[in-house]
Amino acid sequence: AGFNYNQSTLQASYLFFEVNIDGNLISEDDWVGAFNNNVCVGAQKWHISECGNGVCSITAMGFDGNYFTQGYLLAGQFPSFKIYDTSENTYYDAYPSENYTFSNLSFYMIDYLSTIETIPGCTDLDACNYNELANLDDGTCQYPEQNFDCNGDCLIEVDCEGTCGGSITVDECGICGGDGTAEGFDC
Repeated sequence: AGFNYNQSTLQASYLFFEVNIDGNLISEDDWVGAFNNNVCVGAQKWHISECGNGVCSITAMGFDGNYFTQGYLLAGQFPSFKIYDTSENTYYDAYPSENYTFSNLSFYMIDYLSTIETIPGCTDLDACNYNELANLDDGTCQYPEQNFDCNGDCLIEVDCEGTCGGSITVDECGICGGDGTAEGFDC
């Protein structure tokens, strides 16, 4: 697959419950590689039948001061990932559903790795902050108050006091909220 790297004394594991290309699970002949920029820092053939409970992980290597780990991950950096599809002889950029920075001896459990980039945001069309580019709802949707639109404009009738949906009316004397008399006199 061309994913060549050296072992390092600094390592972090990224476990993926699912790995897919355009929504289709990869085959057991395919590979997943971890990178720091263009430097391969880890790789794993995706033999899920040989992984624990059918879930594989990739170990990413960090820079430990040795010349053969130059360009490897430093604490706080995010690895990037690639999938090598053996049957198509094609490399794909892959995106984890959650991003975790490299930290020595860390073990991260991640829902999926996909060639479809995860863009978190509000995915509800009725929300004020709907994001048409988002493909993963992140729970940040914001909605207008009852009887209002997203601009704060009232959607129903406004009473004479300016209250949206209010029930105060103008009496026979033309007084908002009046009782039908003007200064003690009938109108």
